[in-house]
Amino acid sequence: MLSDERARIFYSDGDSVSLTVAETGLQFDRVISDLPSDVELLHPLLPKLPPDDRPNSEGETSSPLLAVKVTLFPNSGICIGFEFRHVAADGLAFNHFVKSWASICKSGGGDLSWVAKSPPCHDRELIEEHTELENSLLKTIGNYASHWDEDSRRRMLANKVRATFRIDGEHIKRMKASLANHNGSSKQSTPASAFTVASALLCTSLTRSREPEFVGEDHIDCYVILVDCMGRLKPKLPATYSGNCLSGIQVLVKRSDLIGGNGFAIAARVIASKIREMEAEGLLRSAEKFFSLSGWQEIMKQGNILSVAGSPKLGVYETDFGWGNPRKSEPVHVDFYGSVYFSDARDKEKGGIEFGLALSKGEMDAFAAAFEQQLRRFSE
Repeated sequence: MLSDERARIFYSDGDSVSLTVAETGLQFDRVISDLPSDVELLHPLLPKLPPDDRPNSEGETSSPLLAVKVTLFPNSGICIGFEFRHVAADGLAFNHFVKSWASICKSGGGDLSWVAKSPPCHDRELIEEHTELENSLLKTIGNYASHWDEDSRRRMLANKVRATFRIDGEHIKRMKASLANHNGSSKQSTPASAFTVASALLCTSLTRSREPEFVGEDHIDCYVILVDCMGRLKPKLPATYSGNCLSGIQVLVKRSDLIGGNGFAIAARVIASKIREMEAEGLLRSAEKFFSLSGWQEIMKQGNILSVAGSPKLGVYETDFGWGNPRKSEPVHVDFYGSVYFSDARDKEKGGIEFGLALSKGEMDAFAAAFEQQLRRFSE
């Protein structure tokens, strides 16, 4: 439920979730491939949220939160597609919901032990209420949505391909060790996380894949990285908190620094420093600045913006409806928003990360070459 003043989740008896069941002639192996493919390949597998209700007498508009589509690949497998609104949950909360649902399905509905051990937490009082932050978010979302239509969506998809890349656990270890050696006796308080080094490798590879004649070496690249704050609040939120608890950082680095020999270390140091600054400033105060309308206007001025979302903590490949773990999980919204998603690696290798992104065919080829070149540095 959304009004001019605030948003809230509202349920009435008889409310339901839209469910579509379909069959497809798409090749299952093609859909789960990591290789570049047309971004629109997956779109027929996605549901569409029902339209919003008309405003009531008090000016409130009701919007469905979730739609589900189950598509059968005859003699091959199935795909479960979701569309949900982030106003209700972030990635961690939504994945907890899906795992709860999956555990009930796997038991045939007779075993609720997983849900009993890990019940969702809906207590919004655990986060100090910040009206200014809520108002900023609503204004930012409303401003963005006002420019969003089908023509915009089609233009964003034109000539794009999406692909998936992986960084195995051994590479993560070597990147951490390389960064520790580079920092030497610096006062970095904690070792770099897997997410930090993976983000640094991604940002460096993207910058190096851009043609220098189109982007000058003194140009500032801007990477927006969303950060999970549940474990950073004081006191910490329960791991099963059902809602949104995200903030973000802006990573601004000169192109000449990222294409140099120390580009990876520079990117990792900036990312880690920005996260520490966010924590020192106070997460809610930092979020107010990050999500403010003026803040986003400043971000948009930077150019060459790419957002990094998702997390290996989501554990998307641990979900089991009773048919085994997923062969592939992909957030399709990256096709539109110019973002990259991170997740745990499907091969369950400890510490591994996979990520996916959508670019033009030429940009994807250049990125793949730059990424492999960077990764080889940590293979010897």
